[in-house]
Order: sequence, then structure tokens, then C-alpha cells
Amino acid sequence: MKILDRRLSLAGALALGLAALGLAGLGAAPASAQAEAETSEMSQEELEGFAQMMGGLFVAEPLTAQQEARLPLAGEIVRQLMPEGFYAQMMGDMLKGTMQPILGMFSGPEFVVMSSVTLEDGMPELNDAEAEELAALLDPAYATRADTMIEAMTGAMEGMFAQMEPAMREGLAKAYAARFDRSQLSDIKAFFDTPTGALYARESMAIATDPQFMSSMMGAMPAMMSGMGDMEARMDAAMADIPEQRSFDDLSAAERDRAARILGITVAQLQAGMATAAANRDEGGPQLDDVLVDDWSDDDASLMATDD
Repeated sequence: MKILDRRLSLAGALALGLAALGLAGLGAAPASAQAEAETSEMSQEELEGFAQMMGGLFVAEPLTAQQEARLPLAGEIVRQLMPEGFYAQMMGDMLKGTMQPILGMFSGPEFVVMSSVTLEDGMPELNDAEAEELAALLDPAYATRADTMIEAMTGAMEGMFAQMEPAMREGLAKAYAARFDRSQLSDIKAFFDTPTGALYARESMAIATDPQFMSSMMGAMPAMMSGMGDMEARMDAAMADIPEQRSFDDLSAAERDRAARILGITVAQLQAGMATAAANRDEGGPQLDDVLVDDWSDDDASLMATDD
């Protein structure tokens, strides 16, 4: 049942990312077994390199002297919004609630059967009792597999969120100091010091994970998704006049020589490399584990962050 375990792990990782974006109900299975394997086999070094790359894409302007002076007051406000341990608990509760339906798609009797048996003429239609009986024969632990995975993953994720919390608190304080002047921060703090304000401060972030909000948001998903076709058509129309990337054959002899010299390779190596890249693009582009992490540096990240 390795493929099932991998799908469950990926569903959990997907729920984590979507939950962090406030979109946990959008979870879906990876498009292909190849994508599943490639994602699950990323090494720790590759994951860290990708995280470093992503971190380098978002570089904020330094605070001004006036904004720096407002940081202590902003920090007091943020501590009311995000008390110690708040984020880990909030996200842990949210993940448990959102991962269950996502994992349910991949751990039910029908999926267990389909992932265990492939028939040339396709799977015959099974009633619920037959699917459950067959799933129990093929994977006796299927009924508890998802719950066990959820507990293991949420436990690890809560630890990750706890590590993120200080950085989030610092970032929020800077954002408040940048967006509000001292008078406005004082007004906010005065409100938070009232019983109603204190309650609002405690609930204002967690309310985005409230079942009432999540249910309404997910109920709007069909309408939002119906507009995806129009978006694709708009993109195609907008890109119609943009020339394609140049191939090796499009380069002049001088351009080939120059490109090869810049890369420190031969023209033949350039031709082979461009052909490989073109093939990758035709197959849908590079995967996350194709990111070059060995030579990634802070300078590279800063360059990407500021490159127009």
C-alpha cells in the first residue's frame, strides 16, 4: 500500500499549504503517479534549498526610523492578537478539520480496491458492502490508516507552526508599525484593553478558520472555478503576440558561441541542454525537485527578488 501512504502524505502536505493560505478546502490529489513520486522523493537538502529560494523572493523594505519607534507598541498589540502558542494550536485544529475530508478521498474502500487491483476490463461496479469487504481483505488497516496519518502529521506540523510563530509575531509587529501611526496604534491598543476588544483580539485571527466561514467560502468554490475557463482564454489571448522562447536553431552562430562561453560549456553541450529543456517544457515544465539548490545563494535570491 505504498501508493496509498504516499497519497495520504501528499494530501496532508497539500492541506498544510492550503490551510496556511486559508484555502484548505481546495485540496485535491496530485495529477499523476509520477508527480506523486517526484514530490515525495525530494531530499531534505532540496526542500531546504527550495525554501531558501522562496524566502529570497519576498524582501521587505527596511522600516523607517519613525516606524521602528512604533514597534514596541505594535508588538504589544500583536501579542494580544497572537498569544504564545496560539498559531500552532489554531493551525493544528484547522488541519485536523480540513485533512479529514481530503484524506477521506484517498482512504475509502473504493480507493483501497482501485489502488490494489488493476483489471484490463476495468473494475466492476461494487455496492458499499462489497467494497468494504474487499478493502478489508486487501488492506485490513485501511479504516485506521487515515486517522493514524492525521495524528502523526498534525503532531509534526504543530511543531513546525510553533517554530514559525516568533517570526510571524515579529512580521506582524513590523506590518502594524508600518501601516498605522502612533495615534492609531494607541486607539487599537485602547480597544484591545477593553473586554470586548480583548475578546476580538483573541478571536480575530482564529475566526478565519471558523466552520461557518469555511463552509461559506467552500460553497462559493463552484462559482469561482466556473470562471477558470474564461481566465485561460484571457491568458491565451494576452499571450498570443508574445514570441516563444528561442530554440538552438533560432540562435545565430555568434549567439551560440556567446551563450556557450557564458555558461562555460561547448556549443554541442549548449545544443543538448537546450533540447533537454525544451522537452521538459513540452512535458509540463520542471518539477520542484528540478530546482538547482547546490549553487543557490542569498545573492541569487536577492537578485530574483529585485529583478524586474
